[in-house]
Amino acid sequence: NQGSRPYVNGNREQTNNFLLDGIDANDSIDNRIGYQPNVDALEEVKVLTGNAPAEFGNAAGAIVNAQLKSGTNDLHGDLFEFLRNDKLDANDFFNNRSNAVKRAYRRNIFGGTLGGPIRRNKAFFFIDYEGTRQRDSGPSLASVPLAQYRTGNLSRFPQIIKDPLNNNTPFTGNIIPESRIVNPAAKALFADNKLYPLPNQSGAGTLGMTNDYRGVSANALQNDQADAKVDVRLTERDNLSGRWSISRYFMGGSAVALPTQAATGTNGPTTSAVATWTRTVSPSIVNEFRAGFARTVIGDLVLDATGLLGVSGNSKLGIPGGQPIAGASEINAGDGITLIGNRGTIGESVENNYQLGNNLTISRGLHFLKMGGQIIRYQQNRYYAGNNGALGFFDYSSAKYTGDSFADFLLNQLSEKGRGSVTGKWGHRHSRAGIFFQDDWKARHNFTLNLGIRWEYTQPVYEVADRQSNFDLISGKQLFAGKDGNGRALFNAYYKQFMPRVGFAWVPGVSTNKFVVRGGYAIISFMEGTGANLRLPLNPPFFFESDTLFDLNKPGDIGVGFTDALPLNVPSGNVRAWDPNLRPQFTQQWNLTLEHQFTNTFSLTAAYVGQKATHTIVPREGNQPLPGTGPVSTWAPLQTRRPLYAAQPLITTIAVTDSPSNMNYNSLQLTGRKRMSNGLELASSYTLSKTLTDNRGFYGGGPNFINGEGAYWQNAYNRTADRGRAFFDARHNFNFGGTWELPVGKNRAFGKNMTRTAGLILGGWNSSFLVVAHSGFPVTVLGLDSTNQAVRGNVRPNRYRALTYQNQSIDNWFGTGNTFCGAGVDDGKCAYGNAAPGLFGNSSIASEQAPSYFDFDAALRKQFNVSERRYFDFRMEMFNAFNHASFGPPARSLTSPATFGQITLQTTLPRNIQFGLKFYF
Repeated sequence: NQGSRPYVNGNREQTNNFLLDGIDANDSIDNRIGYQPNVDALEEVKVLTGNAPAEFGNAAGAIVNAQLKSGTNDLHGDLFEFLRNDKLDANDFFNNRSNAVKRAYRRNIFGGTLGGPIRRNKAFFFIDYEGTRQRDSGPSLASVPLAQYRTGNLSRFPQIIKDPLNNNTPFTGNIIPESRIVNPAAKALFADNKLYPLPNQSGAGTLGMTNDYRGVSANALQNDQADAKVDVRLTERDNLSGRWSISRYFMGGSAVALPTQAATGTNGPTTSAVATWTRTVSPSIVNEFRAGFARTVIGDLVLDATGLLGVSGNSKLGIPGGQPIAGASEINAGDGITLIGNRGTIGESVENNYQLGNNLTISRGLHFLKMGGQIIRYQQNRYYAGNNGALGFFDYSSAKYTGDSFADFLLNQLSEKGRGSVTGKWGHRHSRAGIFFQDDWKARHNFTLNLGIRWEYTQPVYEVADRQSNFDLISGKQLFAGKDGNGRALFNAYYKQFMPRVGFAWVPGVSTNKFVVRGGYAIISFMEGTGANLRLPLNPPFFFESDTLFDLNKPGDIGVGFTDALPLNVPSGNVRAWDPNLRPQFTQQWNLTLEHQFTNTFSLTAAYVGQKATHTIVPREGNQPLPGTGPVSTWAPLQTRRPLYAAQPLITTIAVTDSPSNMNYNSLQLTGRKRMSNGLELASSYTLSKTLTDNRGFYGGGPNFINGEGAYWQNAYNRTADRGRAFFDARHNFNFGGTWELPVGKNRAFGKNMTRTAGLILGGWNSSFLVVAHSGFPVTVLGLDSTNQAVRGNVRPNRYRALTYQNQSIDNWFGTGNTFCGAGVDDGKCAYGNAAPGLFGNSSIASEQAPSYFDFDAALRKQFNVSERRYFDFRMEMFNAFNHASFGPPARSLTSPATFGQITLQTTLPRNIQFGLKFYF
């Protein structure tokens, strides 16, 4: 999975570092894992989650260091097949609710490993292969407007709908005259039921529109990967090892629920190689030299699955301006309606990493010394259409003109639009080097001290042909790479990445070696990845991206499309800027751990773990319009209120990459272990933690975290208002797992005398289980954007008091009591209300909480011996064995009152069963 990025000890998802055989295995542009080896090919996996030795850098979160197996003098290996089939699975909660059949699903994971001698005691080989084939298809739910809504009859809508062309006078009965429906896209869609069908089943929610259409979607995944490794003993002192890995990955959709939707796909071929020379200089001195190469390719695709739109999709919807790829621009009509079209965020990242490293270890008396360094050369060749995509978007969801987003859509009161470009590739280059020294000193028989220091230098990123530009946020001047005294990178180098590491382990004399105290402090510093969208090559004249937020007093018109785009040689639209003094992140880590072994099989560990990160990178808006004075209706036009209007009158938004943000994490981490006895082994952990931050970073999200917190601050001039719980902050985390040898069969409590046939069938089974539970993630309530300040982040409402959560349900997670009231008016009961025009709300981020999470997995396993060294291993694995539905966050925007608090997402998969069979030899 090229998207796996866990959140560790309060750190962002992009702060982890994945190593394979000591070589960087990351995609440094988007911080995705470049390559994940076959599990059966791994010799060991070490996971460091804090206070890592000085040898390691480039991560404040987890360091995952995997080592591939090597061959031996004996030929050994295995073959395996894992099978999943929907016939063994349960149905999704929401499918059951709407009487939809479960989706067809097939997955096969197969492969094997083989290792042995090339020449006994001298040379050895190890190879492996893994293939994955996955197909799923079936019912797919969408939300489309009812027939009466398409004609303007919005009488079921709970909020008052105003007429923006008639002094905001409410429409009588919330009915918009059909003659007033002037949106060309709406008229084209509603006139073609083949392209945009009517509901075909009853929908949920106040409006009866949630999941009211059942279509069919289909997806496929194919992955093939292999490793080959050779180890050679050159001399008694010299060993040479070489490993080569390759993978070919594709995931994509072939059918979508609605013809107006687009299928997406990812193409990801990777190649990596490493050679390691280990020389034993003496019994106490060992040197290890390593050279490696990794090539990671990730292509993001957008597919017109039905072919009904083609390369003239926009013109069919009355949107002029042409389009470079098939499909149609994304249209957000709000009110929970499924997005129409797709932005077309196509792109391709080709990254080549060249790596050298050397480690020298010396054992001297009570000191174990390790020192060395690494250098990585990054070549990043990238094409990206920008976050606004090659097809672009039109957004009506702010509801700032009529008070309802769908009404804005019908009346063509457009609040925002934008589109990226289709341009050639650009090439970024930079290097990262680090040196370290570590001394593990056994100061006393019961006290060990770990002392280390690391220094790194990260070269500023430059474009290979100087095809990038920056903007001075004070003067507004455009700065070109390598010209007029500007450096090629357009931001300055930083040379003070010093990272001390201190740790200790103490066994008090009175503990008889059963009680251990451990502690440590470390500083980690590294330059965060920022994704492709913030890179400086995406500036004119090399790239153009529009992003227009329309004035509260003057909405946009989808009928204009993108015909108002300006020439590339004029700085205009949405541009990027990097702070010239951008700093790498600095994270301080500390912990104190107490561990006591009560018996030979039972121990408890209690730890306090804390972290504080400063200079974390954020995207922020650098050209947000200033507020006017007096009534909003009298304010100057939005564009003229931008700070850089005088210098750059055609530039709208400026996406600034800066490093002023911070994070703070504190936790109590408890772990209990009962080691194997009487066939039973158990382990449990509980974490009480809190993560506070003032920005989530450029990344972050996914279906489990749709909480309303944006990457940009609500108000670019008031960052402190966005400080609160991080969106991934689950206050309570609990895990409990174990294995149990069922007491039936030979050498077990029961069935010692059963027949061989009975023993073969009934005896020798092992079971295992894992419980994962955590409290809900934070939810940020959103409000109507009537600030008239072209806010780039999500806008929050006023919060007057706490929710009562009366009559809480899946359809009304926030209850039916004191949810919200009208704009700028506190009725003495409601919890939330939209802020008055021109103002920001006072509600904080993470003011509410999503449902908690629970999952129980179980497995049965049995070994069938063929001979002393050959056996079959059969297993049945049940994921979400109890078929417990854990739910995602609720709809949280006051701009869609009818869906406020409604939950439509299940975060746990329905119960699914997987069978696996391995043959070891």
